[in-house]
Amino acid sequence: MHRAIDLTRFFYPHRILRMEDHRLRAFCLVFEMKSFSKAAEAKFLTQSAVSHLIRNLENELGATLFIRRGKTVSPTPAGRLFYAHAKRIMSQYEEMETEIRSRVGSVAGPLHIGATPTIAAYLLPQVFYGFSRQYPGVLIELSDMNSEKIIENLLEGKTEIGFLDSGTGHPSLSTEAIAEDEIVLIASDNNALTRIDSPSPHDLVAQPFILPEPGSATREFIEGLFKEMGIAPRQLRIPMILGNPELTVAMVQSGVGVSFVSRWAAKKALLDGSVRCVDIPVRSRRRNFYLVLAAKESATATTRAFRDFIRGYKFFTPYY
Repeated sequence: MHRAIDLTRFFYPHRILRMEDHRLRAFCLVFEMKSFSKAAEAKFLTQSAVSHLIRNLENELGATLFIRRGKTVSPTPAGRLFYAHAKRIMSQYEEMETEIRSRVGSVAGPLHIGATPTIAAYLLPQVFYGFSRQYPGVLIELSDMNSEKIIENLLEGKTEIGFLDSGTGHPSLSTEAIAEDEIVLIASDNNALTRIDSPSPHDLVAQPFILPEPGSATREFIEGLFKEMGIAPRQLRIPMILGNPELTVAMVQSGVGVSFVSRWAAKKALLDGSVRCVDIPVRSRRRNFYLVLAAKESATATTRAFRDFIRGYKFFTPYY
């Protein structure tokens, strides 16, 4: 039988400071992922370290928060109650720190960034390296997701900076191009399509296509290319839908199908010759990557510092 606990005591300031932030974060990750091992991986800790943090919380509260069932866990009623309060405390804690740092102009604290998978994997690592050296006090929290989710999070204030494969046109968001991209059709090096100089629509629809998930800007761009070539969606054979560009390239290398991907994502495979570009009859495959921000007046010193940093960053576009 689980003891009822009074969580109101944690809302006194000295209690909030005592309830260490890393313990609350560890608890919420276990709750959301239903796994100690997955939570440990997300926090770059060992599973035993996460288990120790949760046991420490349970001992302090005098209540069991999780029921262990093999590799998965489920929250007790006390655990569900604690989760609701923990999320609120963390949100208030973060809001307090952000407001104070913004007021004094300090470039430090958490910075929530949402980016599409291609940008997250191939453009941002080089940016983060330089930015983190210049501003070591900033904790970057990066989430890769599709364009629709990034825009939603920006409008709801969950994300401060977004990176998209297309513009938004939303009046509450400011958008500016930061780098150029090209969508290329790739096939494995032994695919017959690579030996055709100018493949016809008939040649293309004979191939199985691996496509990105619906709702992504890349999927929308690719559908525009199909339309320009006179290929209807019903003509396509689609054995697989993937949201990960690196995995898409790997599937093309193995011969599962052909795919349209960013040249950034295909760069290594094109260099080693395991995939080849297929020429297609369209006007342009070029597009831009965009930096997207919410209203300027709500930007913190950290957000402004990152915005200015990336505006001055020079991306090497992988055209060859």
